Amino acid sequence: MSGPITDAVTARLAAVGADAVPQDLYSGTGADFYERLVGPDRAEIREMLALARATDGAILDIAAGSGRLTVPLVRSGRRVTAIDLSDDMLSHLRRRLPGHGMLECVVADMRDFSLRERFALVIIGATSITLLDDAERPLLYAAVRRHLAPGGVFAFTVAGGAAAASLAVPRDQEIAVPGPDGDETYLFSQQVQDDGAARIVNWVRACDLVRGAAVTVLTSRLRLLDRHVLARELVDAGFAEPTITPVRTDRPDDILLLRTTGAGSPGVTDADARQ
Repeated sequence: MSGPITDAVTARLAAVGADAVPQDLYSGTGADFYERLVGPDRAEIREMLALARATDGAILDIAAGSGRLTVPLVRSGRRVTAIDLSDDMLSHLRRRLPGHGMLECVVADMRDFSLRERFALVIIGATSITLLDDAERPLLYAAVRRHLAPGGVFAFTVAGGAAAASLAVPRDQEIAVPGPDGDETYLFSQQVQDDGAARIVNWVRACDLVRGAAVTVLTSRLRLLDRHVLARELVDAGFAEPTITPVRTDRPDDILLLRTTGAGSPGVTDADARQ
């Protein structure tokens, strides 16, 4: 496995004699950038709200981040526990719903957490399951099973269609990202690793690429996961065969929603999730 900086970003830094300062995408300044990047994204919200309407009881939002899914669920009247490994990400959520009685934020690792209750609905949005490797996902599944109420639903998303295909190829481009004083141009760089099993992602603000500078490079490493592999893993972990449906976006099948229950438990139907 190579380091966290892509070859393309390494070359850009070398061209101006600058040094990389790697920074995790989900902590510190990375958390602030990530909130600006994905905060306006409305994908998955309708589907998660529909699942919430079809279940009774508390909701657990895993890898909740700044609350892109948590906030609409709480505002719909549901009690939500939001967990994330990054307190910096959760701080954005706390600021959005300060002191809200229907929200609990917990700093916890999705591979190993222990909470006081079981939940009617457990969700993971933004394809965050791809942060976990083959050895880590079974730990997540076991933790979810410990916290899922009888008849409860476990739902998460993964890329599909053209979106999944785009993740499996190297890519380097400039992207406008909302900033405090208007859009800022960032270099987005993606490099595939481990014989196509994973990818590293870098974000670098273009104006920081100056000669001799110490340049912050926001980094993340994600796995390339197929819905069929995930479905098989769920069954092996003791869940029912998942239902897989597309999330409504401009491009069909770009995001897929997998929904399951503990094996032998009643779950929600396709009609429930489409409401």
